[in-house]
Amino acid sequence: MLVGGTDMTKVTVALPTLNEALSLGTIESLWTADIYALAAGVVLVPAAVVADRYGRKRIYLLGLGVAIVSAILAGLAPTGAVLIAARVGQGIGSALLIAGTVAIIRVTFPGLQLRALAYGVWTAGFSTGSALGPLLGGGLVDFAQWQWVFWINVPILLVCLILIAAWMILPESTNPDPPRLDGLSAVLSAVAVGVPIAGLKGLAQPGIPTWLALTGIGVGAVAGVLFAVRQIHLPRPFLDVRLFADRLLAVSAVVIAVTLGVFNGTLYLLTLRYQVVDGLSAVDAGIALIPLAAAMAVGGLLGPLLQRRLTQKHVIVGGLALTAVGSLVLATMPGAGQPVGMTTLGLGSGIVMAIGANAVMSTAPAERTADAGAIQESAFALGGGTGIAVLGVLAIHFGGQTPTGPSHEATYGPGTETALGIAAFFFACFAIAATPIILSTTGRRHLRAL
Repeated sequence: MLVGGTDMTKVTVALPTLNEALSLGTIESLWTADIYALAAGVVLVPAAVVADRYGRKRIYLLGLGVAIVSAILAGLAPTGAVLIAARVGQGIGSALLIAGTVAIIRVTFPGLQLRALAYGVWTAGFSTGSALGPLLGGGLVDFAQWQWVFWINVPILLVCLILIAAWMILPESTNPDPPRLDGLSAVLSAVAVGVPIAGLKGLAQPGIPTWLALTGIGVGAVAGVLFAVRQIHLPRPFLDVRLFADRLLAVSAVVIAVTLGVFNGTLYLLTLRYQVVDGLSAVDAGIALIPLAAAMAVGGLLGPLLQRRLTQKHVIVGGLALTAVGSLVLATMPGAGQPVGMTTLGLGSGIVMAIGANAVMSTAPAERTADAGAIQESAFALGGGTGIAVLGVLAIHFGGQTPTGPSHEATYGPGTETALGIAAFFFACFAIAATPIILSTTGRRHLRAL
């Protein structure tokens, strides 16, 4: 998860160099940044099903192999298209790793308090990776070659596989009542995740009719509805959508997705603005972003500690409030207010990620661990990928077009300021609306677990 966190952010800080080396356009840059999270989101549900049936440890080890090979190919990419394809492979490897890890944690730590701490450490690992990512990516770009932004993963993952001996240490487990392998469900879930994001990007791409982009968004929505209907009628669903009947689980998943979307979208835009508009080097941009990502790592560890004195619901609400305040400060107080805004946004996001993840997993029955894990991690992946896509499209739209397409300077200058302002306003509205819903959830299964 530490490596996965760096993959989210170190590539973003390297984008200006990648743009020049591979002649990436603005839309290709957007795909390079968020295709990793989106590919993970598309594959997570099928990966969780396969892990349940054939073994979580096996899927975890397979994910390590896929992630290593994809990192090698990304560094060898001669064009933007090949790089994007390799990033898809990295996302698939990440999904396989996550599908195994979520269930392994759930069956290894039976107590609620220990499990909360385990998920907090797990989330902090990802957050710490996010914190190190900008500085690591900037250092590799400035002092080595851009290829090492990807190749650095290879020795680290090999250490996990060989020296730490993951194949010996990790316990193997399966679900005694595994989901059925249903091809139609897999296709519907992939369409519901991937097509709307492609449609969103199409809205900002010259030459793609608006009606076609909107059609893509609509097709994805219809696929999502058909997927849910099919799951309800299957004897053993591919993904048990009936888990959403638990309001604490449902609202926690939504809060995770929206919060991480704001965090990742903000990180993406600030990284590029610091380099393209403010003229900072990749290393200096990474240093400037440390308060945002490091505070998220602290929040991931702070959340479980707060839960010892407060309920999950109140900790989640507190995290939402901090995230809303941080995003508003970033949008309204440029300059000196940015470190404060980044720290507050990161702290709140880390708390929401850790406690939201534990709430999703703790409210689900033990025999539905994989289903809950797929829901939780789909919220992570879709929130992160969609946040970059939405804020990126807003920045492109409000940055204006040149005869040859979107302007990098305008997109990451005035366009970014407008996009961050819109995101801050709508997230504040979301936090205000979500608070009474969260506090009114019964969390019956959670109370029985306590």
